[in-house]
Amino acid sequence: MSLFAGLRKIHSNVIVLALLIVGALERAAWLILRPEARWASGEALNVAASVARDGTIGDVFARGSGLTAHFTPILPFVAGYIYRVFGLHSPTAEFLLATMSISMVLGSGYLLFLCLERLGTPKPWRLAALAIFCLIPLFPDLETTSFRIWEGALAALLGAWVLLRVLNAELAEDRTLRTWGITCAIASILFFLNPALGVAGFAMLGIWLIRQCPLRAWLPFVVSAVVILVAVLTPWTVRNYEAFGRFIPLRSNMGLELALANHPAAVSGDNQVDVFRNRLREIHPQESQAAFDRMQAMGGERVYADRLGDEAKQWIRAHPAQFATLSLRHVVQFYFPPAWQWDIYGGLNRAIVVKLALVWTLAALGLIAALASLVLWRGRYLYPAMLVLVTALPYAMVQPVLRYHYLIHGITLFLGIELIRRCVAAVMPGRQRAG
Repeated sequence: MSLFAGLRKIHSNVIVLALLIVGALERAAWLILRPEARWASGEALNVAASVARDGTIGDVFARGSGLTAHFTPILPFVAGYIYRVFGLHSPTAEFLLATMSISMVLGSGYLLFLCLERLGTPKPWRLAALAIFCLIPLFPDLETTSFRIWEGALAALLGAWVLLRVLNAELAEDRTLRTWGITCAIASILFFLNPALGVAGFAMLGIWLIRQCPLRAWLPFVVSAVVILVAVLTPWTVRNYEAFGRFIPLRSNMGLELALANHPAAVSGDNQVDVFRNRLREIHPQESQAAFDRMQAMGGERVYADRLGDEAKQWIRAHPAQFATLSLRHVVQFYFPPAWQWDIYGGLNRAIVVKLALVWTLAALGLIAALASLVLWRGRYLYPAMLVLVTALPYAMVQPVLRYHYLIHGITLFLGIELIRRCVAAVMPGRQRAG
């Protein structure tokens, strides 16, 4: 009996539940065996600590740096109030946050499993994709620790949810404004949380509108989408205008990110990790006391980021060819994170090299599948193609890191399995049956 034939004899819900449980246990075991991985770090932790202390969304670079719009506050705000109730870095708080992070990770995998069903992938192949996602955690540090406060797992979950809803709406021929409005609300929250993945979410909604509704019926859909997006962004925008005296609907850090990625030293392809480390120490207030002092002397993070952004834009205008080269490199690194990104402050080891090979393989399969979805498969496959392809575009202007690649990790894995299935079906026609 083949493996696939054996899987058909077991109720898929039992297998799915078992995979999710084992996946959760694996990630919990990873935490237990690595006591040094105790809590998330960086700017998100600083904001969570500020919320825990006095309820303010501030001190993103250090205590005393003031109110912030460096990034949108959903998870730091949630984590901050958990810390406020149970204590900063208390075992109870960290247990709750780790449980939340792992649940979001596995939840996104389950939603993608359902999406493959809507796309028509047979059951054994869907289970194979879910098994790889659950049982081979390639980013355990992100999934168990960083995403307690950083947005990657929640953004991936919401992105998969939008994909599932547009697939369900198309299959059911559901063109009601109620269904559209709920999906727009999820996409708007996703856009607020992570603009790159949010753009991909609205791209999926746009494709649904083109495929399902005649042009004359678009007006109420478009108007309701705009109203919902404005409603989601308004509270944060008003807060930022009151705090900083300017229109900031999302984040104020774009200038800093632009400057980190686009400068003369970045053009060379040699020693990229050293170039990135040196640039961080030179201008990032979280990484350098000198940069922090310059930021404070200029008048705070917003003014500092704007100044850096202006300098970066001047360099870009003067060096368009070099900017284009860097942008292409960033897109490649977004899909295929180089070895140095796995441990920017340390060295490589054999385990990282193995993970790198697996991540690159899955990313290549998923990228090929996304391009095939766009050009060859089309139909409902246009929706997951947006998640893979559109999400990368905003990151062309900045230096990608592993957290950014994780946004497409799940969808590239699941689409890659569909590509393998189609290749097998082409080689062995008649062997594939719907699940």
